[in-house]
Amino acid sequence: MYAFLVVTDMMASLQEYYDPNCSMLELVFAPAEEWISRSDSEIIEATMSELAKLFPDEIAADQSKAKIVKYHVVKTPRSVYKTIPNCEPCRPLQRSPIEGFYLAGDYTKQKYLASMEGAVLSGKLCAQAIVQDTELLLGRKLKNSQTEVTVA
Repeated sequence: MYAFLVVTDMMASLQEYYDPNCSMLELVFAPAEEWISRSDSEIIEATMSELAKLFPDEIAADQSKAKIVKYHVVKTPRSVYKTIPNCEPCRPLQRSPIEGFYLAGDYTKQKYLASMEGAVLSGKLCAQAIVQDTELLLGRKLKNSQTEVTVA
């Protein structure tokens, strides 16, 4: 069907929305190409079915548990690149083949499609690669500077 890229409970995320008796979910799903022409009610019905699978104790597809009080569906055509078979090997790693040169961006190799979430995860993976390599790179720099001092 589709994959949720983001499920956020805004009541827990933002103090001004906090209400201990309810949740306000913000959902992003992709790929949405097949859903863009469907009605809001069809999208809500399918979304509730998916949420019921993810949160069976709290949500039922028929709303017999959690009830929708209000919703707003936003459709953004072409907001996420469509993936095609065999394109994953073309995405570069965050640690490039050039020593000390790193890449971050939604186009790099990470588990999400090209999206804001992918860009954030890529930035995290890039930072982790830099931290992992720092000791190695500093060690080489120190060794090279000691060699230069000895030779001079």
